[in-house]
Amino acid sequence: MIAKLLILFSDGLSIVCLARCLLQWAQLEYKHPLAQFCAHTTDWLVQPLRKVTPPIGRWDTACVLASILIYYLAFTLISLIALPGGFSIKIIAANMFFTVLSVLKAVAYVLLLGLVLRMVMSFQKPYASLQVSLHRIFEPLSKPFVFLKFGRYDFSGSVLVVVLWFWLSAILPQLTSKLNLWLLN
Repeated sequence: MIAKLLILFSDGLSIVCLARCLLQWAQLEYKHPLAQFCAHTTDWLVQPLRKVTPPIGRWDTACVLASILIYYLAFTLISLIALPGGFSIKIIAANMFFTVLSVLKAVAYVLLLGLVLRMVMSFQKPYASLQVSLHRIFEPLSKPFVFLKFGRYDFSGSVLVVVLWFWLSAILPQLTSKLNLWLLN
């Protein structure tokens, strides 16, 4: 139960950190409520990490590092609770692999949430500043599927949703179960 709560908390905080990174990359104005929420929620973790990691171009590497640290600390704490006997190299390596898979899961959820938000906003406020930022994020990702645009209807985001959903529902659980089996051997 504690492990599931730790993972759930880590997922939520990591999703906000990665959303902050993407919104900053997309140059969403800082005064926007979504940008304010992401900043206020994660400043306690991201600000100290900015002293250690400089940004790379428009990418805020402190947000990505924060997401990695959140997951690694969560998996380490879960290992300490579940295995009071100590750590081995295998457990440390498994925690790193679980961290990478979890960060990729959080990225997929951020992109899915962004696609849903983009779709809803296209009906209500097609010219809002958030819509412009979301367009900057998803335009390069949907460019290979531009042939799915019919008039003013754009279905290229649907392919992205299917790919992300397949990653979250089929590939990621298989990788996680294989990692768990490797850890048990």
